[in-house]
Parts: sequence; C-alpha cells; structure tokens
Amino acid sequence: MKRFLKYIIPSILSMWVYALYTMVDGFFVSNFCGEIEFSAVNIAMPIVTSFFALGILFSIGTQALVGFNLGRKNIKEANEVFTTGIVSILIFGILYTVLIFVFLKDIIGFLGATSETHDYVYEYLRTIVPFGVFFMTTYQLEVLVKVDGFPIISALSVLVAALTNLILDYIFIVDFGWDLFGAAFATGIAQVVSTVLMTAHFLKRRGNIAFSKNINFKNLKKTIPLGVGDAMAEVAIGYTVLLFNTTLQKYMGQDGVIIYTVISYVSIFATVTMTGIAQGLAPLFSFENGRNDTVKINKLVKWGFLSVVLIGAVFISAVQLFSKEIVGFFLSESSEIFNHATDSLMKYSSAYIFIGINVLMVTLFASLRKGKFAIFISLLRTPIFITIIMKIYEIAFSGDIIWFVPAVSEMLTCIISMYLLNKIVFKNKKMASTN
Repeated sequence: MKRFLKYIIPSILSMWVYALYTMVDGFFVSNFCGEIEFSAVNIAMPIVTSFFALGILFSIGTQALVGFNLGRKNIKEANEVFTTGIVSILIFGILYTVLIFVFLKDIIGFLGATSETHDYVYEYLRTIVPFGVFFMTTYQLEVLVKVDGFPIISALSVLVAALTNLILDYIFIVDFGWDLFGAAFATGIAQVVSTVLMTAHFLKRRGNIAFSKNINFKNLKKTIPLGVGDAMAEVAIGYTVLLFNTTLQKYMGQDGVIIYTVISYVSIFATVTMTGIAQGLAPLFSFENGRNDTVKINKLVKWGFLSVVLIGAVFISAVQLFSKEIVGFFLSESSEIFNHATDSLMKYSSAYIFIGINVLMVTLFASLRKGKFAIFISLLRTPIFITIIMKIYEIAFSGDIIWFVPAVSEMLTCIISMYLLNKIVFKNKKMASTN
C-alpha cells in the first residue's frame, strides 16, 4: 500500500496542477485579452492537443517496455529503449513542427477560424508551435521519471512549470500587454522548464535509467502500438467536444454550448484525477509484469479499481450536494441558464465512475503489453459508442436526456472492459496458482 500511495498521490497532484494551469491560461486570456482572443485560443487547441497525443503515442509504450526490462533487471536493455524513445520523439517532433509551420494557414482554415479570429489564431499558433517538441518530450520524460522510481520529482517538475506559466502569464499579458503572443510564449517557456528539470534527473543518474550510446529503432515496433490506445483517448477529447457542440447547437442553441462548457471545466478535475491514478499505477503494472508477478498485478488492479470507484463516488456526491456553488464559479445565479446548468451537471456526473474504470483499463492493458485491447477500448469509448448513443438520442429522444449520453457510452465500454480483464488478468492468476 505504501508503494501504491507513493506513486498515486504525486501522479494525481501532477494532473491537478496541469488542470489548474490550463484554467489559469483561460482566465488571463479571457479577462485581460478579450472574448475574441479567448475563442481564438479554443480554436487553436486541437493543435496543442495533437502535441500531447503524439507525446503519449511514444511515451506509454516506452514506459511499459522500460518498466518490463527493469522488472527483469535488464538495465542495459531498459536504457536502450529509453534512449531510443527520447531520440525518436525529438526527430518526429521536429518534423511535425516544421510540417505544421509549412501548412499553418491552411490548418487554421481547417480549424474553423473566421475572418474575425483568423489573425489571433495565427498569432497564437505561430508562437506556440515552435515549442511543440517540448510538449511531447516533457510528457515522455514525466512518465519515465516515474518508472525510474521518482514520482515526486515528476510532480515537482510539473508544479515548477505551472508556477512559471502563472508568473509569466501575469508579466507578459498584464504588465507587458503582449496579449496572445504573451500567453503562448509563457506556456511554451513553461514546457521548456519542465523538460530541462526532468532531463537533469537522468543526466545526474539518480536512478537506474540513463542515456545509452545504443539506439535501436526496431524497439518502436514494440512501443508505438502500446501507446496508440492512450493517444487515441487524447484525440477523442476533441472529437467528443465537437460532437456535443454540434448536437447541442442544433437542439439547444448557444445556451446548450455554454452549459457544456461549464460541465467540461468542472468534469476535467474528475477526469484528470482518474488519469492520475492510472498513470501512477502504469510503472507498477509494467514492473510487476516484467517480474511475472501476477499476484501483485492483481492486487494493484484491485487497489486501482477501489480508488477510481471511490474517487468517482466522491465527485458525484460533491456535484449532487454542491452543484449550485460549483456552477456559480462560472455563471452568475441571475443567469437565465443557471438552474439548467446545475441540473445538467448533476445528470452528466453519472458518468464519472465509468470514465475512471475505462481510463484505468486502457492504461492497464498498455502496461501489460496488450496494446490491441487498449486500442479496442479507446475506440469503443470514442468514436464508436458515443457516436451511436448520440445518434439514438437524435432519433428517439430530445432535451436533457443528452447529458446521460456519456454515462451510457462509458457503461457499455466498461462492460466489455470487464470481460477482457477477466480473460487476461484473472486467467493469469489461475495459471500462476497452478504452477
């Protein structure tokens, strides 16, 4: 339990910090730049999300394979996989950044920028895209610092980056009046700070993992497939937002979109907490898988389940009891949609426990090197089930039933996740007990 908490708590804190400084950016832009500039940042967000998605694509599999080798005490192989992962993401990150720059104006049009927002989107992306490779590498380094046995260093690095972003946001936007350029520049510098801090950990050789002279790009055949599931989950966030916004605009108008925005801001804390639990467990799953210790793997799975169910129940209870106070952070009680927003949030929160279980399952399957199952679960969540349930809603239902769509989608995915878990983990337990 002590080791479980050692990894889980810093991981959750890291995700909370990430959620908070995401909202801080929005606060400074909306309050000191303007509504048009704020909408421009939202339009540009899919590009920033793609940086994280690509970072996850390379990171999850690298973490799983490094942890597997550490569990088997194959330090040389672990360092080779680690170095290959870092070099690969640097090469790919630079190429991806150049590609975005070449087609930046076309991309802005594809993102839906209007004549009113085009120049602002261009200014923001032109500034933040050069830092794209740091968005990717900082995520990879964060998960690898954890698998090296130093989750607190990972959490502290994220915290320092968040404080850097907060301070620079104030200086660049409020004091210097740099508006969107300042917001993007502050965010980019924060990613550089985080990358430098975690790179220093490996250069100082504090743990078992260190840079190696040996690089084997054949390792990517093993690591990339393991990261696809989690990367797809990151991409799915943008898809779900787009799906909800278009449907709500059709049936509820702009009020529905505003309500969903409030729900998204509130729900991000529940989601990142679940993600923090899963990411904290990932290196432990990989390590015990390398040792072939199915007893400890099953124990970790049970603790993980208990954690996400408990946390999910806490968030649901908080929403049911304090929905008006929570919505009050974003909307005035005098707003015409205030009561509608509180009621909608209470309905939407029914998905939290199922979201937690599915996030945990994707990470578990990837960590146990069952990449196909991780991809399958991610696809079921988004786009398959969420799209099907939304279409059923459009055909057979209307009104506030839409807020239960995520819960139904996640519940169906959860049922299949449980079936796959029973086939893999508990089957291994039976095999271990007979040997």
